[in-house]
Amino acid sequence: MDANTRRFHERLQRIEGASTPQTSREQRVRPDGLIVTVRRRRGRLRVPWRSLMLALTCCFLLKAGLIWHQGEAAYAVRLAALQDQSQGHRVAAWLLATDPVSVALARQATYWIGPAPH
Repeated sequence: MDANTRRFHERLQRIEGASTPQTSREQRVRPDGLIVTVRRRRGRLRVPWRSLMLALTCCFLLKAGLIWHQGEAAYAVRLAALQDQSQGHRVAAWLLATDPVSVALARQATYWIGPAPH
């Protein structure tokens, strides 16, 4: 095989290899003017903190609204009824279990809004 053909195929392989996403490269210019080819770092898995905090706040507000509307005693009775049913209902009862934050928010709603209309 001719030397020029071999170099041509080597260059083709480098070009094809550079275009794949796993080995994508980036060129940077150093302060002295030298162009350097650098491998890109893979993106790290990032936690969407804002979305998680918004979802958690919505859960607390939902539970507080339910406690406010039904009252603490009736809410506890309904949760106890959920515990006696299927596995999905038990998971829902665990998620909707009373916690100090939801109870405090429900009491504040009672203070500011008044008792729930029945």
